[in-house]
Amino acid sequence: MSIGLGIAGSALLAGSFAAPAFAGSIADQMGPYATQYAILFEGGGNNTLQVTNVVVNGNVGVGGTGKSTDSGPAAVYGRFDFSALNVGQFSNNNASNIITGGVHYGVSDVASALSAVNTLNAMLGAEAGTPIAINGSVTINISDGMLDAFNNRVFTVTGFNTTNGNVLRINGDLAGENVVFNFSHNTNFNNQVILNGLGPDQVLYNFVGGSNLTGGPTLQINDNASSSGNNMVLGDFLDPNGAISVTNSNVFGRIFGGDSHDFQYVSGSEVTAPGPGPVATPLPTTSLAGAVLMSAVALSRLQRRRARLV
Repeated sequence: MSIGLGIAGSALLAGSFAAPAFAGSIADQMGPYATQYAILFEGGGNNTLQVTNVVVNGNVGVGGTGKSTDSGPAAVYGRFDFSALNVGQFSNNNASNIITGGVHYGVSDVASALSAVNTLNAMLGAEAGTPIAINGSVTINISDGMLDAFNNRVFTVTGFNTTNGNVLRINGDLAGENVVFNFSHNTNFNNQVILNGLGPDQVLYNFVGGSNLTGGPTLQINDNASSSGNNMVLGDFLDPNGAISVTNSNVFGRIFGGDSHDFQYVSGSEVTAPGPGPVATPLPTTSLAGAVLMSAVALSRLQRRRARLV
């Protein structure tokens, strides 16, 4: 079974100076199957995506023979798609849970999506990048990264140590290039992120190492979102061979991976897939001013969604 919504509309926002066309955003490189989803869980070893007291603005995909429990209260403004047939894969434990797109089994798109992003993870992870240590609040100009054949500026993260009060500020460039941060070590991603001249689907935090859904670095995201409505992490996370937990975080982007462990998505977290609908549209080629405006429009949409839940 294959489910695809095929929403094609996109808002083309132009800045003062048009940038040259580029090869495509990170979302383009992930492909159309993956960009249907806000969360993709590898589902190795019959393990479970644990969903508790959260919001998902987008679709959720569970691969392999993976399962999911929706303990609630939770709101999923999209679908739950499982690669496996319905042999007890899903447990809804709260009558107030919202799943607007329903629960679907035997969805081949999930396996196709995971295959594409796992291949991308290995390919980008093997590239040479500019070494960078991120400690505390840091500003990064993506033009300092090494340019690959896919219009990505690549950095190799040699150290990462942040708190909820720290801000990672990432500045784009007029060429409309993407940025890839390759991590090879366990990471607590506790900071906030501000993007200037970039959309979330142009930023990839890529966790490399391990193989066959095991042995990779662990990823923990917790930006202490409940302390301030302004706390936000922007960008796409990809960690196929490592365990993932997301706690008390607002993520405007995608979270893919989770290897052969349970995937914890809990405690007031909210993830919003970029784009106007469940299937993301590519970012237009704009100037820095246009890209900033586009991100502002998307964030405004996210705030309106939150308001409806209050």
